[in-house]
Amino acid sequence: MYIIGENEIKKHDYVTYPRQFDSHRWYKPIFVAILGVLFYGIFLAILMVATGTAAFMMTGGDLNGYLGRFSGGYDNMQMYDAIGVIVNMGSVAVMLPSLILANAIVNDRPFTSYSSSRGGWSWIVFIKTLLIAAVVVGGPMLIHDFYFQEHGPIQNKFSEVALWLLFFLVPLQCIAEEYMFRAFLNQTLGSWCRVPIIAILLSSVGFAALHPYNRVGQITIFASGVFMGLASWFGRGVEVSSAMHIVNNMVAFLVDGFGISKISSEVSIEDMVMDIAIGAAYVGVIFLLSRKTNWFSKAKYDDAANANEERAAMIARKQAIKEEKLEKKEAKKEAREEAHAEAKKNAADKNDNNTN
Repeated sequence: MYIIGENEIKKHDYVTYPRQFDSHRWYKPIFVAILGVLFYGIFLAILMVATGTAAFMMTGGDLNGYLGRFSGGYDNMQMYDAIGVIVNMGSVAVMLPSLILANAIVNDRPFTSYSSSRGGWSWIVFIKTLLIAAVVVGGPMLIHDFYFQEHGPIQNKFSEVALWLLFFLVPLQCIAEEYMFRAFLNQTLGSWCRVPIIAILLSSVGFAALHPYNRVGQITIFASGVFMGLASWFGRGVEVSSAMHIVNNMVAFLVDGFGISKISSEVSIEDMVMDIAIGAAYVGVIFLLSRKTNWFSKAKYDDAANANEERAAMIARKQAIKEEKLEKKEAKKEAREEAHAEAKKNAADKNDNNTN
C-alpha cells in the first residue's frame, strides 16, 4: 500500500479524480449507472413493500392513507411518524448501497475514491465541516425561520420513534445524495470533460430536476447543487458537501416538525435569496480553509497509486503465468521432439542390426 508520508502531500483534483486510475475507461461509469438503477429499483421495491405492509397492518387496512403520502410533493410530505421517516428518507438512502454494489461489480475503481481524493472518507474532515455548517448554515436558517417567519406556538408533531429515526436516517439520505451527485455524477462528468466547473454545473441541473419545487425552488436547488459541488471540489471530498446537506435538511425537517416553518414545494424569492446567501457563505469558508489550512491536504494513502500498483502487479502476475505456461508448453514440445527423434534413431539402429 502506498502510504503518504508526513511531509508528502498528494493533491489530486477531486472532480477529475477517476482519470488518475489506469483501470478507468470512459464507458465504465455507464455500466455502473445501469446496474445502480437496477439495484435501486430492487431496494426501493423491498422498502415500499415492507413499509406498505407495516402501514396496512398498523392502520387496520387503510392503504389509501399510505399511498396518499406520495402525492402533492413536499406540501403533502408527512415526516411525523416512523413510516413517514422511513419512506421519505429510506427511499433516497438506498441509493448508496446500490452504487456500492454496482461499482463493485464493474470494478471501475476503489469505492474510497468516490469519498475523496485524500484516501477515502475522513471523519475528522466531516466532523470539522459539520460544526462549521451548523454555525454558517444551521444558525441563519433557524434565526430566519424562528424570528422572521410567521408561525404558531411551538409544538412537537413527531412521535418519539420518528424523531430518533430522523436523526439516524437524514444523514444517510444526505450522504447517499452526495455520493450520487457530487461523487459519482460530478466525477464521471469531470473525467469526461476534464473541466470541474462544467461537471458541477451539469450535475446540478440533474440535482434540481429531481426535486419537485416551483420555478424559484428549482433555481434554489440548482444553486445549492453548485455550492455543494464547489464545497466537495475545494475540500477534495464528499464529506464537506455532506456536512452542508445534512445540516440544511435536518434544520428544515425539525422546524417543520415543531411547527416553526412548513416545508413546501412553493419557494419564495425571499427564501431563495437566503438559501443562496447561506450556501455562498459556506463555500466561501471552505475555500478559505482550503487555502489557509492543511485540512483538505492530509491523506493516509493514495488510492490512485495503490490501485495502479496493484493493477500493474496483477498484469505482471498474469504475464508471468502466461510465460510460465508457454515455457512448459515449449519444454513439452521439445521433450516430444527429442523422444520422437530418439525413437526414430532406435528404429533406424534396429533396422541396421537386422540387416547385418
